[in-house]
Amino acid sequence: MIERIHIDTHLPESFYALGQTPYQELPYQPEENADYLHQLLGLHSEAYRVILYTDHQSVRLLGLFPIEVGQVKFAFWESTNEQASGEAFAMLEADTLAQGFSHITGPLAFNTLHRYRLRQDDAPWGQFDREPVNPPQYATWLHLLGYEPTMGYMSRYVRAADVPTWYDAKEELVEVYPKLPFRFVVPTPENWTTREEDIYELVNATFSNNPGYRAISLEEFRLLYNPEYAAKLCPHSSVFFEDKASGKLIALNLSMPNYAPLGQAREGTFALDYPKLKAPTLLIKSIGVHPEYRGQNVMNLLGSYTLQNFRKYYHDAIFCLMRSDNLSLNFTRGLPYQE
Repeated sequence: MIERIHIDTHLPESFYALGQTPYQELPYQPEENADYLHQLLGLHSEAYRVILYTDHQSVRLLGLFPIEVGQVKFAFWESTNEQASGEAFAMLEADTLAQGFSHITGPLAFNTLHRYRLRQDDAPWGQFDREPVNPPQYATWLHLLGYEPTMGYMSRYVRAADVPTWYDAKEELVEVYPKLPFRFVVPTPENWTTREEDIYELVNATFSNNPGYRAISLEEFRLLYNPEYAAKLCPHSSVFFEDKASGKLIALNLSMPNYAPLGQAREGTFALDYPKLKAPTLLIKSIGVHPEYRGQNVMNLLGSYTLQNFRKYYHDAIFCLMRSDNLSLNFTRGLPYQE
């Protein structure tokens, strides 16, 4: 029997068990941390009512109901039983109508800073850091319940054999570096701490127009993006561009090795764990330019910065989770890749 449980900031133990059960026979599993979820729910407790629909054995589903304005969202759905999932969603839909809402969107944990998107196909790389993963039947189950995708995302896998061609095509950009009005700032745990507010402001400005993204507080930003995160970044490919005249951060390229082969995707650090990787893959995670500096070839410059040392440190790369209509796709145009 499906229960309806009103949640403050604490989730029952069965919630976490159900986060593992569907993946026992699969080669991947979502990253889930109880302390992080507790803090996340607390940060949104004044803006959302949260209801957990669960039978504690085969399904869990969080309904996120805005207290004032917005759309109802569902998040952290996991299930081993199609019928139980249907019953949980039916209860969510009934509560949505009862509270005066007409639409449900998801999976979306409050905003796109956190867990969202549904994986629909197998990928040649298995799983990388913070990649959405789920059993393949989830997409079919949602379709049968009447849920359809509104946005598409893709990751592009570039094989090592194709990298020289790609690099040579962009190599001429490196020659203009000394003439640029930008300074290169390599992210480190130390300067992430000292420039945290600058980084936070750049991220909010850069991604503010993305569908599903909402401006977040600095406290919420720190949940996922902090000095520990900076320690995972590749110092040879990650960079902030700083305007020499104003000192303002105006673009970012945050990339890291794929630590998943070491079985420690969340805890990896470049200094300790990059040397353990036998065939390092670069995850090109977040690329963006402040709106005031777009149209100045900065996106291409970010990509070329990453590539200048690429062949020295990596065997291949994955451009991670790009929106299918995003301009960042242009940098890989004409390059052989797998999706």
